[in-house]
Amino acid sequence: MNKITRRNFIKYTTATALNLNFQSCSNASNDSNHKINNNNDTKKWAFAHYMAGLCTRQRNQTVDEWKLDILDAMECGIDGWQFNFGHYNGRFKRNIANYVIALKDLDIERKSFKFFPSFDCNRGRIPNENEIIEWFSEYYDHPNHFRLNGLPLLTVWQARDVGNSYFERIKYILRNMGMPITFIPWISTKPNLLMMSWLFNKWSSIDGFFPWVASQSSQDVNTFNKIASGLCKRYGKTLMAGHGYNALTINKAPRFVDKHAAEAITDQMMPLINGDFDDCRILNIASWNDFGEDHHITPHPPWGPAPVGSKHPVWCHIGYTAVIKYYLLWWKTGKQPIITNDTVAIFHLAQLAKEGSAPFPYNDYEPDKEQDLFYLTAILKEAGTIIVKSGNNKPVIFQAPSGISHWRTPSAQGKQIYSLQRKGTVVFEKTSNMQISSPLTSPWSWSRYSEIFQI
Repeated sequence: MNKITRRNFIKYTTATALNLNFQSCSNASNDSNHKINNNNDTKKWAFAHYMAGLCTRQRNQTVDEWKLDILDAMECGIDGWQFNFGHYNGRFKRNIANYVIALKDLDIERKSFKFFPSFDCNRGRIPNENEIIEWFSEYYDHPNHFRLNGLPLLTVWQARDVGNSYFERIKYILRNMGMPITFIPWISTKPNLLMMSWLFNKWSSIDGFFPWVASQSSQDVNTFNKIASGLCKRYGKTLMAGHGYNALTINKAPRFVDKHAAEAITDQMMPLINGDFDDCRILNIASWNDFGEDHHITPHPPWGPAPVGSKHPVWCHIGYTAVIKYYLLWWKTGKQPIITNDTVAIFHLAQLAKEGSAPFPYNDYEPDKEQDLFYLTAILKEAGTIIVKSGNNKPVIFQAPSGISHWRTPSAQGKQIYSLQRKGTVVFEKTSNMQISSPLTSPWSWSRYSEIFQI
């Protein structure tokens, strides 16, 4: 598929079909010095956690490929990226440099699409202070660098093992260089009130808090956000709420929880929409890229072979994009979107574990068992009948209401046929681009794949 065709495809499936326009729904200034203030600001921001060394199209991402990424993100309501890297050098630095060039070349509402760093401290890795200084020396005054309380934002992934004093020193050095910053780390791995309260008391360096929620159950995600919201309110900090729907890792044993796909998106977005987290205005979504850790925001994977070292293809994730777009517009505008075109999103998922439990043994994986499932989400302008014919299974019929609804059904090997009917008339009938087949040398058969059918 060439770039023009791909771009038209993405526009059709994520913009035209749902008839949602994110660029017109903002009611706050996009000026680079815009301050985030929970009392006065009305702008809501949705950022995707982006592993900058492992890009969506290829590891060394070109300027043109970055342009596609930026346009894809803007079309589904993402306002920018939290760039993750363990060491800001080599491929990481080159990729960010190409991204910045792409922003300049696009020159289309550039100030509305932001970025900021997230230095990775996994397993106690201490960030190189010179690399942090280099980042802000290069991008401190960049018009697209996200500012919180008027200052460029620094976030840190898994900062707890490094300790508060290190980041107090970083803030002190930058302030003396004329580059004061706002600092929001991830310092608690679980939604535990006592532990989080202790951290808020001990970490004098923090200006806010963000929960990292990949692979956690939806219930834990919402609990994490709720506790963090209360503590941020008590201590006068800013909450960057967490959102994620499982980390289905490519080269590791599979991890699933009972709520998945659009069901998990709904469970996690509705508390935000309902204002359960003290009118939180910043959302961090895990994640954007598909390499190594198989997250589900990108509307499609790289159009080409699987990444080096991967045991299976990188499936298309367009279904996730269509659903998260719907909820982001609802959250940002405060109004449930008007649906003008029917959409049915299908998510292929194999063999669930129970909510919160350890996954089944990797070597015992049996993809032909009854737990192989489809998750379906209907986004309909009027009530309709959805019919699923999976392989040799008998047709399964769902009576879907208007609005958004979720359904599950067993899947089987062979052709996959979906139809939407209304008042006895076929609205559409589609055969999936993917036929389910038994795996050869890997337990992965049809996990991670999603698609959408629309009219």
